[in-house]
Amino acid sequence: MRFDRKVSCTIVVPGRWHAFDLARELSGLDALHRLVTNYPKSRTRRWGIPDSKVVSLPLTLLLTKLAWRMGGESLAMRQQFRINDLFARKASRALGTPTIVHAWSSTAEPSLLAARSRGIATVLERSSSHMLEQCRLLREEFASLGLTWVETPSATVAREIREYQLADRIFVPSLFVRRSFEAAGVPSDRLFLNGFGVDLGRFKPAEKGDGVFRVIYAGSLGVRKGIHHLTAAFRMADIAGSQLLLVGGATGETGRLIGRADPRIRLRGHVPQHELPSLYGEASVFAMASVEEGQAMVQAQALACGLPLVCTSNTGGEDLLEQGGVGREIAPGIREFPAGIVVPARAPELFAEALRRLAADPRRLAQMGKSAAALAHKDLSWRRYAEANLEQYDLMTQAPTKAVAR
Repeated sequence: MRFDRKVSCTIVVPGRWHAFDLARELSGLDALHRLVTNYPKSRTRRWGIPDSKVVSLPLTLLLTKLAWRMGGESLAMRQQFRINDLFARKASRALGTPTIVHAWSSTAEPSLLAARSRGIATVLERSSSHMLEQCRLLREEFASLGLTWVETPSATVAREIREYQLADRIFVPSLFVRRSFEAAGVPSDRLFLNGFGVDLGRFKPAEKGDGVFRVIYAGSLGVRKGIHHLTAAFRMADIAGSQLLLVGGATGETGRLIGRADPRIRLRGHVPQHELPSLYGEASVFAMASVEEGQAMVQAQALACGLPLVCTSNTGGEDLLEQGGVGREIAPGIREFPAGIVVPARAPELFAEALRRLAADPRRLAQMGKSAAALAHKDLSWRRYAEANLEQYDLMTQAPTKAVAR
């Protein structure tokens, strides 16, 4: 990839997310100016990011861990804005001299303001749906279960809304997220859709060792991820000899979401990334029933391992599957793609039907697995993700930055 001018990007991120993968790839493309994060350099080295490109501000990471340890989610949420604001302000003074600043939402405002005052183009990364839509969906879902959602601090919500207005472009990972912004009145020409990537060297197909129809999920076992809908769908499907393997950390609601003990439903607990490929290799299908999700990266991992994907339209999985071919409606509410099936969110009966269809047709299941692996190697690398971002950076820096009305 060649450009007429040099693009240099400073990434501002509180934590890791997919920013470290982007930073590594941009560094390899000679387009990374700095990575400003609250992770120590001992962590960024694991992603192959040169120390000389990293500005580490670790105090807020320590404060976040302390808040969780002392008071759990409730205290951590109450202190979220103060901790994030501390990082945001320090980060805005460490931007360096890039041609573009790419900052993660909820801590971006000071960096966006600092960059704009110097005529530097700005990108806001929003990996979930529009903040107001995210809050609405989660508030309603918790209420439907008789649970109380720990509200996002109002100061965080207000800052996010200001960031949406400040940034020159908002980068989003899926159609679901883009639609939520368009519904909120954000012009489509300010939105750039670019789905996440996957480490194709680590995630690859493996030979399954048994004939069990095993459904696997990876992620936190909470309401947002729709664990209650997934387990309900699995039970409704009632596939003979099947298993559901739930991989991920439990939340305070996990026991209630999963319900009664069921020997077919197995909890594996949190698993390090490097152990996931072997678990994917034991599965028949990857399932993601999220209520609200920007684009779960585990979906791309599973596809790269040759697993068909069954997901809701609120997971970002729809975008991944569309890259492998056009979908078709095979039943009301059920759309089949070459590498998987998409159903509406909050519809466990349709999710169950999708699982039944795959279990009943081993030949179709095997063909979907082949399509999944082919799709991953065609379009889902982190290098492709970074290059698409870089093309947008280049377009944005070719003309003077235009002000966006606040």
